[in-house]
Amino acid sequence: MISMVALFCATAIHAQQIEVNVPLSSLRAYVPSKQSLAPSRAEGLSGLQRAVGYAQGDSITINGARVGTAGTYPVGAIIDASVLERFAGCKVVGIRYAVAQDMGRIRAFLYPVTEEGYIDEGAAITKNQRAYAGWNNVFFNGDVSYDIQGDEQLLVGFDYVESDEMVAAETGALCTYGESSGTELMIYANLSSGEGWYQVNNLGCLCVQLIVDVSSLPEKDIDISYFDSGFRYKKPGEDVELYAIVQNVGRSDIASYELAYQLDDQPEAIVNGSNLKEGFNETFQPVVSLPSDIAIGKHTLTFYLKSADGETLGGTMKDKESVNFYVYTQTMSRQKVYVEQYTDQGYYLSADVNSCFAKATSVSDIMCMVNVYAPDNLLALPESNYLHDLYAYTLPSFTVNRSYFPGEEYIAYDLNYYVQLYPTFVPGIISDIVMEDKEREGFATVDLAAEYDADTQQLSIDVSGDLTDEAEAIFGDVAVTLMITEDNVKAAQQVLNPVTNRPRIDAQYVHNHVLRQYVTAPTGDKVALSGNTFAGHFTTTLSSEWKSEDLRLVAVVSRYATAVTDANVMEMDVVGANDLDLSTIVPTGIRSLTPDSSPGEGSEYFTLDGVRLGSEPSQPGIYLIRHNGKTIKKVKR
Repeated sequence: MISMVALFCATAIHAQQIEVNVPLSSLRAYVPSKQSLAPSRAEGLSGLQRAVGYAQGDSITINGARVGTAGTYPVGAIIDASVLERFAGCKVVGIRYAVAQDMGRIRAFLYPVTEEGYIDEGAAITKNQRAYAGWNNVFFNGDVSYDIQGDEQLLVGFDYVESDEMVAAETGALCTYGESSGTELMIYANLSSGEGWYQVNNLGCLCVQLIVDVSSLPEKDIDISYFDSGFRYKKPGEDVELYAIVQNVGRSDIASYELAYQLDDQPEAIVNGSNLKEGFNETFQPVVSLPSDIAIGKHTLTFYLKSADGETLGGTMKDKESVNFYVYTQTMSRQKVYVEQYTDQGYYLSADVNSCFAKATSVSDIMCMVNVYAPDNLLALPESNYLHDLYAYTLPSFTVNRSYFPGEEYIAYDLNYYVQLYPTFVPGIISDIVMEDKEREGFATVDLAAEYDADTQQLSIDVSGDLTDEAEAIFGDVAVTLMITEDNVKAAQQVLNPVTNRPRIDAQYVHNHVLRQYVTAPTGDKVALSGNTFAGHFTTTLSSEWKSEDLRLVAVVSRYATAVTDANVMEMDVVGANDLDLSTIVPTGIRSLTPDSSPGEGSEYFTLDGVRLGSEPSQPGIYLIRHNGKTIKKVKR
C-alpha cells in the first residue's frame, strides 16, 4: 500500500515544481463548497448517468499547466464523503478527465482510500484508453463498477504524460477548474521528500470526475443538508435566525416544495420553495421570535420536509434536522479562555503554529492553553486520544472553550493555510478568536488552591466555584476537569529548514503546554453542588521526571457526561476556566530524598543564604544539609 501524504504548500515546494502558463487572475474562478457541488449531465453520458467531481460539467479554468520535467505522473483528486454521501447505493461505472493535448494511451484509475489514509490497491479499478484533447469518457469494462457506500474517500485520476516536446515548448496538458482547498489536485512524484502523493494548492481542482449510475436514486427527493440556529445560548424574547440548506438529491428537478420549522411542541410554521434543480441547494433563513416567558433551560428547534411537487416525502434521516439551544437570563464574566491545541510532533506546520501561539500568549494572560499530542506521538497522553477523534479533523488545529462557532464546518479551527502564507497575521487572528470567546456568556467561576508534600510528591488540590442560579437548569450535572501541563519540554519535532525549505527533525525542540496528566477523569468528574456553589478535593502524585518550575494546573468546568461522542460533543463546551502556576506551590528542583542522601548523625544544617543553624530545624522550609562531605537539599513540610 502507498501512504497518502500531503506535505507542502504551493509557496514552499509546488510553486517551484509546477508552472502555469496562464495569468494568475485565472486562478480566482469560484468553486463551490464540496457539500454544494451538483452532479453534471455531461457530454456523452446517458440520462441516468452523472459526472461527479469538483469541476462543473465540462468547464475548464486552466488549460495546459505543466510539471516542467518530462515523465509520467499519476494525478488525481480525493473525492470525499461530503460529495459521495448523496450517491450511497449508486455505482461508479467510469471516469471522466480533461487534458489539453493528445497523450496517447494512458491509464485511468480509481483507488478506495482506507480510514488510515492508505490507497487500497487490491480494490483498484483501472482502464487504459487513448486520451484526446478535451474531456474524455472512460467506461469500465463489462460488469466492472464500484458500489458507493457514501462514507468513504476515493482517489480518482489518470496517468499524466509530459513529453520532451511539451517541456521544450514550455506548455503542458493538465487541466484544472476553480480553486483547490486541499486534496482536489494530487500528484504522485518525488518532490524532495521521497516518492509519494503530494497535494498541489496553487492550480485549482483537477478536471477529473466519476461517472455515476444514478438509477437507484428516487426520482424526487430532498435532503436537509444543514440546519443551525446560531449560538447555543439565547435570552427570552430574542429573535433567532435559523439557517437551513436543502438539496435536491433525486433524479429530477422539483418545481415546488414545502418545508416547516417548529419550536418545541408549538404549532409549526410553513416555508415554501420552488425551482430546485437536480443536485442543487437552496438556503432558507426564517426568523423565530422566542416568547418572553420561555422557560429557562433546554429547548429544541426542528426543521423538516413536508412535500415536493404535491407528493408527501419522508422516511429518511435527512428529511428532518433538530438543534438544541439553552435559554438564560443570568451570566458571569469569564475568568480565562480555555484553548486546546491538537498537535503533531511529526508535522512541521505544528512548529509554525506553536510559534504563533507563543506570540499570542506573550501579550495576553487570558488563555489557559493545553497541547494534546496526536496518538502516535512520543508526547501523547493515551487518555487524551478521544479528543483527537472528536475534534482534530486536521493537524494542527485547536478549539476555544471547545465551543462551536455557527456556520463553521468543524468545531476546531485550522490555521495551516494562513500560517504558511500570512504568518505575521496569525497571532492577531488567534487573539481575536480568543477575545471573542472571552466576551461570550459564562456560567461558572473556578478557583484553585494547592499544597505539595515533597516527601511523597503528592499534590493536594481544592477546587471551588460559583454557578449562576440557572446553571443547574441549563446543564444538569456539572463536571470539573483538572489537567497538569509542563513547559520547556525538549523532545523531537519536525520543523521546516528555512534555508532548504525542507522538513527536518529538531531533536531539542522546546515544547510548551504539554498535557502530562489528568487529575480527574479525562471527561471530568462530577462535582457536588450546594445551591449555586460547588467544591471538590483531589490528590495526585507528580512524576519525578517533570520540572516543577514548569508545571501548571488547568481547570475547566463543563456539562457532566460519562462519555463524549459525536452525538453530544456539541453540548460539551467549556463554561468556565482557570489555571494555577505550580512553581509557586511545588519547590523548585525538590524531589524525595534517596536513602544514600539521607541526613544522619553529624549533619550540618544551613539556610539557603548560607547561615549555619545550631541544630536540625523544627520549622517547615527548605534547608541545605552537609553530610559526609556532600551538600544535599531537604524539604520539611
